[in-house]
Amino acid sequence: MKRRSSILAAVCVLLWSCPPAEPPPALAPGAPRLILFLAVDQGRADYLDRFRPLLRHGFHRLLAESVRFTDAHHDHANTSTAPGHATLASGRHPSGHGIVGNYWFDRETGEDVYSARGEDGVGSPERLLASTLGDWLKAASPRSKVFAASGKDRAAILMGGRRADGVFWFDDDRGDFVTSSFYPDRERPWLDAFLAERHVDRRFGEAWEPLPEVVEHAADYGVEPLDEGWFRTGFPYPVGGAALEPDWGFYSGVYRSPLVDAYLADFAQALIAGEGLGDDDVPDVLAVSFSALDNVGHRYGPDSPELLDALLRLDVVLGELLDFVDARIGLDRVLVALSSDHGVMPVPEALAAHGGDARRFGTAEIRCVQDAGRRLREEMGEEDWILDGFYLDRELAAERGVEIDALADALRRHLEQCPGIARVWTRGEILAAPPDDPMGRLFVHAFHPERSPDLMVEAEPGVMVYTGSRANHGSPHPYDTHVPWLLRLPGGQGREVAERVHTVDVAPTLAALIGLDVPDDVDGVDRSPRR
Repeated sequence: MKRRSSILAAVCVLLWSCPPAEPPPALAPGAPRLILFLAVDQGRADYLDRFRPLLRHGFHRLLAESVRFTDAHHDHANTSTAPGHATLASGRHPSGHGIVGNYWFDRETGEDVYSARGEDGVGSPERLLASTLGDWLKAASPRSKVFAASGKDRAAILMGGRRADGVFWFDDDRGDFVTSSFYPDRERPWLDAFLAERHVDRRFGEAWEPLPEVVEHAADYGVEPLDEGWFRTGFPYPVGGAALEPDWGFYSGVYRSPLVDAYLADFAQALIAGEGLGDDDVPDVLAVSFSALDNVGHRYGPDSPELLDALLRLDVVLGELLDFVDARIGLDRVLVALSSDHGVMPVPEALAAHGGDARRFGTAEIRCVQDAGRRLREEMGEEDWILDGFYLDRELAAERGVEIDALADALRRHLEQCPGIARVWTRGEILAAPPDDPMGRLFVHAFHPERSPDLMVEAEPGVMVYTGSRANHGSPHPYDTHVPWLLRLPGGQGREVAERVHTVDVAPTLAALIGLDVPDDVDGVDRSPRR
């Protein structure tokens, strides 16, 4: 059923009681001029409570002036950057929008494909199978402008959608924001002027020093440096290497530090002014995804001084961005939504040191998974049944007269004997999972029949399967699915909503609040609490 609303709905939200009304025309006069759609990569929901006394700027303002959904979750198992951003923007689960991972295996080409790159190798939303909030707006109001920007290409591209007027991301080879030929090639004097300033280069020679609050209060919040033995590192950190001028190492260092968020906010302000977002009587969309918490969180974990410093610096950056928007447009004419693509699991060794039940895949677990492939061949015949990861060779199975479900079930049995693996979901089990199975539902929503692997692994809670970084995400457990959702409406009255909601609800809710129709096949619902 199509959903439609207007600015009246926003007023009703603020009053929290309104009689039923006939839906007004879409995009009625008086609708907000700008939707500022913010995402914080790896922004765990509990950060807003845990560190609230230290949040004195942007987060503080949003917490005071927003409807806060305290129990918002991604309702899919594959909690990573690309699926999360696509879900926020489209109102659909990965099963519908098709972005099942940052990368996945393409059975037709026999190669891994990247979620934000088309077959021509150009950055684009070509692989996104669903429309986004920006696409809905452009279809209803061609005069509206839609832009997206992020430190990461996949975050910007997937939030921008197919019809965006411009999408930009930070290139750590060049040290500046770039786009691709997929998007309209227009003269943008503001962009030329911004890039000519070489803002990042001005920070060359600076070190990443901790804020005073981190030094003074980290221990009060259970924040402590990782014990790294002889090779322990800590503040201050150089940005880049021992070079005489800005180079790739420096730009890569910017990307891995809070500097990338500060630079993104500067870029967003220039974009708003240069493109005239919010200047006329039709609503525009600007999606901005901040990347520093993810970059820092992977490297140091969610309980580190580095993470706290990055969060507090983002707090300042958000405050400056909101102040800019308020001064230029007026926040009473702006809808602000803030959420995240996923959470993160604590560093298992640090959690275990404090009595938590956590561990990382080690030699025994990895050998067991490797051995599962050997045992599969012993049981089903000495063939190369595995195409890539957990993708099975269906053509080979058909040639050998082996049922693909039997092949998957055999591999599942071997994998489930490995420590740390709670369950392995086969394609057949996912397709047959009952809707009232809470864990099964997460895998159903994560599964796309043409793109997903034939088996999906559910690790035990507190077990980190991935070994390439200190902290990681990607599981169906609450530390990865629970994310913030703040919705600041015109008027800025704060309230908490404890009802369980999902990230597929974000885009339909924003659409409803400006009187915009949404497609019939969205998975989310309008959660503007005017009932």
